[in-house]
Amino acid sequence: MKFNETTIRVLVRKDYGACFDFYTEKIGLTAVWGDRNGPYTSFATSIQEKPCFAIFSGDAMPMFQGYEQPNGRTQPDTVVAVIPTLDLDADYLRLKEAGVMFLGEPQYIEAWGMRCTYFRDPEGNLFELNDANNV
Repeated sequence: MKFNETTIRVLVRKDYGACFDFYTEKIGLTAVWGDRNGPYTSFATSIQEKPCFAIFSGDAMPMFQGYEQPNGRTQPDTVVAVIPTLDLDADYLRLKEAGVMFLGEPQYIEAWGMRCTYFRDPEGNLFELNDANNV
């Protein structure tokens, strides 16, 4: 298993185009394969970098035999994508100015030994932006 090469892949169940726009226009990622129409797009921090993130249409998941979409209308926060940063305040301000809605301002959590903040993508997926490596 190559866990250190893990790529985050978000299943899009609502609006693929809105998610594509969020990750390119607000977060600043570059689409390196696929496009706004889906069903799959991989993103990198620049066209020269290897992909680090992807979105995939949830409608295509039944191609995998045995997959069943979970029931329920609410999304539990069972996975958080963690994005380390060298400058939490600058990245927070840049993303906020781009229209990213945060759950709160960056704050120091003493028990965790780091500063962090959280935001959601258009699908409701939870992301943490933190400076844990800078403490």
